[in-house]
Amino acid sequence: MSASKRFKQESTSFECLPNELFVEIFGYLNGVDTIYGFSQLNIRFQDLLNSYVRMLDFQCVSKAKFTYVLQVFNLAQCRSLRLSDDDKTPGQIELFSQFSFFPHYLSQLEYLSALNMLYVDALAFIPVIPFFTNLISLSIGNLCGLHVNPLVLPTLKQLTVTGCPQTHWLTVRI
Repeated sequence: MSASKRFKQESTSFECLPNELFVEIFGYLNGVDTIYGFSQLNIRFQDLLNSYVRMLDFQCVSKAKFTYVLQVFNLAQCRSLRLSDDDKTPGQIELFSQFSFFPHYLSQLEYLSALNMLYVDALAFIPVIPFFTNLISLSIGNLCGLHVNPLVLPTLKQLTVTGCPQTHWLTVRI
């Protein structure tokens, strides 16, 4: 039997490890790194990722890794999402908003953070927040002075607005 046929039929020792061990390993990684490192290896790992990863923190994530995770991971599994337009991730919120699944595909989100938003991105991002009908916690950064139409968020328990000492312009109906 040739070497190439032999390796195609046998699994590696790594693949023989129990799922519980991988879940333990995933616990030491953030969701983005877990997906980036273990996705598209085989169906078993893809199922583990879809069952385990619930939180995606894209703060300080490269554009290439960000795009990769959005393309390979089933975001319907995600319960917590952090986006940021800081110096290390410029344009991230705008790029995220351009994906076709946004926002209807993410209605299951319970925790959403959108930090360091540019004014122009906020104009597009804020009106879609009511589509996240299961939000428990919402953190928004750098919206100072932006006129926001009233948001109806019946499940919201925590709202954090950073980067602006005056919030009289913000109205939220809970």
